[in-house]
Amino acid sequence: MDFYSMLHFLTYLFQSIRNWLGRQPVVQRFYRRFPRLSSFLLRRFDTTSFIGLPLSILVLAIGVNAALLSQLAEDVIESEGVVHVDKAFTDFLYSMRSEWLSQTFYALTQLGTREAVFAVGGLASIVFLYNRRYTAVLAFWLTMAGTGLSVQYGKKFISRDRPTEVAFYPEHNFSFPSGHATTSMALWGILAYFGYRHLYRKRLRNAVVAGTGALILLIGFSRIYLGVHFLSDVLAGFLLGAMWVLLGISIVEVMSYFRARKKLHASP
Repeated sequence: MDFYSMLHFLTYLFQSIRNWLGRQPVVQRFYRRFPRLSSFLLRRFDTTSFIGLPLSILVLAIGVNAALLSQLAEDVIESEGVVHVDKAFTDFLYSMRSEWLSQTFYALTQLGTREAVFAVGGLASIVFLYNRRYTAVLAFWLTMAGTGLSVQYGKKFISRDRPTEVAFYPEHNFSFPSGHATTSMALWGILAYFGYRHLYRKRLRNAVVAGTGALILLIGFSRIYLGVHFLSDVLAGFLLGAMWVLLGISIVEVMSYFRARKKLHASP
């Protein structure tokens, strides 16, 4: 089942559930007593516009993501089990480290740096501006700004030391969450979304998503292999970066919805 078939199936499923709920006596009584609240809740399950069910799912995903990130941060601070797994995995990779692979991962990990954000983001912004996609420029840089600030304050709040004894090269700030993992997820994730949204060939869209997904995972793994982060640092970075990607997607889709609605009302 491809993406659009699944979308049509989910649309039919939720419409059927909503119609079934609407026929229930208790729901009908609630609607008569609280018509405005009922209309608002029903619109949250509307499958015909982004501000309905898609936005509700995105908000739920952001909430779940934030809860998982909070739990992981708490485990890093309080759970000896997480610390033990982190150290064991780091030691295992260190025992298998080779010079050529370390150099390869060192080159790859640069794609998750601040410099990569400005270089790749600058090129992407030029393309967006050329195609008059001003919302994409706004959403992209808000996503990256939020990513940078959340990493900075997250590191200061948790203040976790790095595994310096096995580090391939020195890093001088705190470890949790991984800035490279967060940045790679946000940078390549939001670009994958734009690629999927604006490319029309199915194979090309799938290639973009698969390629960026593999790149994100490899950058995250490189941080552990090089001994500059623990496993939980990278997982937290992925969660944090994904949350900003979802927020960026929400900005684009909501603004696109209202722009289309404005054009519809303005047409004769």
